[in-house]
Amino acid sequence: MTNETNKHQKIERVKPSLFFGNTRRILNNPVAFLGDMTKHYGPVLQINITRKKYLILQDPVVIKHVLSDNHRAYSKFGITKILRVFFGEGLVTSNGELWIKKRRLIQPAFHIQKITHSLNIINEEISSFIRKLNILPSGKQINMSHEMLKLNVSIINRSLFSNTNKEEMKSMILILEYLSNFAAKWMKSIIKIPLNWPTSSNIKFHKKCKEYDRIIYAMIERRRVFNKEKTGPPHNDLLDMLIEGIDNNLKDETANKKLRDDITTMFMAGHDTTAQTLSWIFYEIAKNKEISSKLHQEATEVLEKESLELEDLSKLEYTNKVIKEGMRRYPSISAIQRRPIKEDVFKGITFKKSAHLLINIYGMHHHPEYWDTPELFDPERFSVEAEQQRPPFVYLPFGGGPRRCIGSNFAMMVMQVVVSSLLKSFHFEIPKGYKPIIVPNITIKPKEGIPLIVNKA
Repeated sequence: MTNETNKHQKIERVKPSLFFGNTRRILNNPVAFLGDMTKHYGPVLQINITRKKYLILQDPVVIKHVLSDNHRAYSKFGITKILRVFFGEGLVTSNGELWIKKRRLIQPAFHIQKITHSLNIINEEISSFIRKLNILPSGKQINMSHEMLKLNVSIINRSLFSNTNKEEMKSMILILEYLSNFAAKWMKSIIKIPLNWPTSSNIKFHKKCKEYDRIIYAMIERRRVFNKEKTGPPHNDLLDMLIEGIDNNLKDETANKKLRDDITTMFMAGHDTTAQTLSWIFYEIAKNKEISSKLHQEATEVLEKESLELEDLSKLEYTNKVIKEGMRRYPSISAIQRRPIKEDVFKGITFKKSAHLLINIYGMHHHPEYWDTPELFDPERFSVEAEQQRPPFVYLPFGGGPRRCIGSNFAMMVMQVVVSSLLKSFHFEIPKGYKPIIVPNITIKPKEGIPLIVNKA
């Protein structure tokens, strides 16, 4: 063990407020709360939330130990009952051997051959979106958040399902938006009404879950019939791969339920977080003409053809810096949770079995010890030299360790294509007087979306 590992750390205690400890404070504005923790407290601190003691981790060495070095000693938790009701046992919510099996099943979807196929889909969808913007008169205002959501839904729809009924997809999006808002409201409530109580809101929640399940199970059944009858060429999409993998390993009536859980996790995780990150990135681009100009110049040099090819992505050096800084400034997930499977001791801290650990991603991304003027949007933080000097596990846009987001490369590819393609053809401005309001939800969202003015480059 190194001296750094042996060095003991002190657990600081956050002074509770008069009523409900710090529960009301963190539930009302978790983003501001998590940012304050790194400004005013040390590496590990204890806080009471809804009568439970949490240890907040904001030291990269401790975080690395929990997420990577000794990850087998910790399970993922904090996916509250309300999310587990909806997600089931998908990749995000599962632990142990079940998680390992699911990871192995889904991993091939992100191999190089599949990524190349997905790049073609992304190019086609962004080309369609550019044609749509070109029809608009110069100076037209759009809601960038809404547009990015629709664009990402189209990309995920084709990548996961090849294509599906447009009305079904529209219904799925509306249901997911409702469930996301319902879950956020439920989690912010100090007194949580059990989901099985027959309140009007609970009844509506379960009704929406059933509507969503009806659509997903219908899609699965149609694909099974298509594959059995072989009325056309195989789709070779993620749905085909999941059906094949689960059917080869599971021969009972739970197969469709497991398919439903995996599809839901991939769809929900894939479309919303990327869309929100892109809307924040375009907001920052619109604020800074120098950044916009550099992106336009790079896109013009790299995008000599109409669409990007795989080898072009590595040439988008400045674009990558802007995207990484966007994910630092506005991480889609502000914190993740872990629970020790058994007692673990590290750096003099005893993590008791079933303790509640909260890894402060938003706080680490704004930690004044690792980022100068952390509220400033500065892509040069991600120059090669700056990244080499920064300790690992300070920057966690996709989590870390073996449970790092399986779709991180796909998400980066989507953002690279979208940012470079749009900045080649357009530049964006912020409407006079507009300032976004962050709404801490399942993801960090701008209230009512981000309006931007579109001008042809």
